[in-house]
Amino acid sequence: MFAKLEGEKIPLITIGTSPFIGAGQFGEKATIWRREFLENAEKMHELMNFACDNGAKGAEIIPLGKIPDAAAMTMEEKSDFFVLGSTSWDSLKIEVLSEIKAKIIFIHGSFTDKRNKTFLEETFQKIRRVGIIPGVATHEPLRTIPFILESKLDCSAILVPFNKEGFIMGDKSRLEVLINKTGDEMFYVGMKTLAAGRIPPKEAYEYIRNHKISAITVGLTSKKEISETVPMALKYLKSE
Repeated sequence: MFAKLEGEKIPLITIGTSPFIGAGQFGEKATIWRREFLENAEKMHELMNFACDNGAKGAEIIPLGKIPDAAAMTMEEKSDFFVLGSTSWDSLKIEVLSEIKAKIIFIHGSFTDKRNKTFLEETFQKIRRVGIIPGVATHEPLRTIPFILESKLDCSAILVPFNKEGFIMGDKSRLEVLINKTGDEMFYVGMKTLAAGRIPPKEAYEYIRNHKISAITVGLTSKKEISETVPMALKYLKSE
């Protein structure tokens, strides 16, 4: 149920929090989910707890609303539950993610995809200083991943859209080649793996199995979705 990065246990599956903030890819459901979850720590905690019991041993959190509180509540109850963190699109909030003991902090794509080497180097240093593994998220993977690798930046993990439909991937075939070519030197965490609900879990993770994705994060909003998705993903993901 875990992979390893820099000696740290990283959950193969984290419950993503994009639905909780009402991310735009969820269409008309986005506003409903934002109202239902974002300021309701107990409701998010209940899902995280259930997800942990079913094999998703962590959450990939954005430091907005009551999401950090929900993750902290779950960590208090579950010793095998860990957090990956992503900065928000308009502020870093490294201190919030540090307080909750995030294993990785991904810099949001709104910063990363500007490909400002000086900014990224300085931010990675801030992340290292609080004892956390630095990473980036990207919405322009075919431009940003080569930039990160060629610049030899201190970045150990990349949160990347990756799914069978090519949803938000750009040129799907080119990205597959890039991931498979560089997957031994970079820890890739796949996001958008269900393409916002367009792909059934079995089909989604049979596809992921054939590529060098080290872990995944997936937004889930009910116990039914967790029960259907997490065991299926675990069947196809490789643990240490």
